Amino acid sequence: MTSSKHNMLSSDWPEPSQFKRSIRLEFTLYVSGIILVLMLVTGYVISSQYVRTVTVDVVDKTLVQARSYSGPAGKMIISGEEPDALSLNNMCKRIAGDNAGVFWAGITGDDGRFLAHTDIKQVVAGARWTPRTAGQFPEMLRAGEGFAVNGDTIYTSVPIEESGVALGRLVVAASSEPINKARTSSISTVASITAIMILAGIPVTILILRRKLRPIGLITEHLTKVDFERISLDVPFRSENEFGFLAETIRVMGSKLNLAQKELIDKERMSRDLEIAREIQANILPRTYPQGSTFELAGAYRSALEVGGDYYDFIEFDNGNLGLLIADVSGKSLPGMLVMLLTRDIVKRLARSFEDPAKLLAAVNTEVLGNIKKGMFVTMFFGILDTGSGLFRFASAGHNPLILLGADRNKPDLIKTKGFPLGMVGPEPYGRRIENGQVNLATDDWLVLYTDGINEAQDGKGEEFGMERFLDLVVAKRGLSSGDLIKEVLKEQSVFVGAAPQFDDITLIAVKWSGQAADTHTRRPVEWTNVA
Repeated sequence: MTSSKHNMLSSDWPEPSQFKRSIRLEFTLYVSGIILVLMLVTGYVISSQYVRTVTVDVVDKTLVQARSYSGPAGKMIISGEEPDALSLNNMCKRIAGDNAGVFWAGITGDDGRFLAHTDIKQVVAGARWTPRTAGQFPEMLRAGEGFAVNGDTIYTSVPIEESGVALGRLVVAASSEPINKARTSSISTVASITAIMILAGIPVTILILRRKLRPIGLITEHLTKVDFERISLDVPFRSENEFGFLAETIRVMGSKLNLAQKELIDKERMSRDLEIAREIQANILPRTYPQGSTFELAGAYRSALEVGGDYYDFIEFDNGNLGLLIADVSGKSLPGMLVMLLTRDIVKRLARSFEDPAKLLAAVNTEVLGNIKKGMFVTMFFGILDTGSGLFRFASAGHNPLILLGADRNKPDLIKTKGFPLGMVGPEPYGRRIENGQVNLATDDWLVLYTDGINEAQDGKGEEFGMERFLDLVVAKRGLSSGDLIKEVLKEQSVFVGAAPQFDDITLIAVKWSGQAADTHTRRPVEWTNVA
């Protein structure tokens, strides 16, 4: 059993020897069985009808003969004071002589005793006629008549009457051989026809099946020669019957399999490309965070797909100031990542040329505008932190408001400055709109930068995580380090969302200002991971 199952599941084509049952043999047996059953039923009906016809003919002939003699017999019984026994005996002999199949004939009185008989001993012995049960052919019998078949003998009796007075009965016992012969003959005929039909039907059935089942061989042969590099199941067979339908179904299946194979290859190639893109994105996101005695910061990123369009970075200036950058591309997956890479390269190339955040974003917009697909845009927040004084100057290109949580306050401030998203309008209107903002940080103040993937995340019921819940978490976790605050926020958001899918990328930066004197800040290595 195990070996057979292994063979069936192997990659080799099955051998015909593994399938020993033959459809031709099965159909032949079915056809032979059907022929046999039909012939038996038909033979039974025909044989019964034939036997009945012969029996009716025998009964009719015997009754007609008996009736023709019953009238003269009655006259002989009443012709004298005593019945004319000699004449009656002669009448019985004539009845027997007129029909070679008659065993004997007799005439009884009204008491059932034989008055005459072809066997005179019956008369001498005073034998009586014992009526036989008559249940056959009642439609052929007249009142008082009887008919019965007992073994090889047919008994027929008719009443002898004269002027309505019952004088006796005329009884004839004849051979049932004609009926038996008819039965034997009909059975023999039906058996012969059945045998001929089976003997002739089997070869004809096999021949027809061989021809009709030929498409199975063609289909099987074609399937074993399929080129799996380019699947084609165009079976060389056309017909309007079920085999034609099967061949056409296999052809369509081949086309669909070929298409599915190409799609699978493309999907695997895309999966490999996305994996490469994921590694690239992981490498361009910060792996170490700038740290100093006056500040502490951390960041995290979680993509909705394999790769995403969110981005964050830290730029260190020669004068010791620190640039904080967070961006959100309107697209996701590879298109979003490509725009993100383009924007990143432009920002990193231009950043040290501008000490003014608004002017930097305006310059970035000018370059992005000519290199981004129409309909796509990038929101970005860029700020410069003076690590000595705590002055934070910033500008927003249509990004989410900055969260400022003062050390002496329990409610954060949401600070938003004017500005268009990058790649949306030309340089002139962009330059008129963009503006700078600034805040002076005090000891234990927090700056939180984020993308809307956090506050707009939804649970299975469609309820949003929301800004209020987000801000409450920032307030509740303000006593933690920047790294732990980010972890707690993302953890609570994941619990809220549950099993609902993530629809947008999530990026978060938290900066805690200690307010100590500025010094040369160092970089503390932090291995970047996708926060789950």
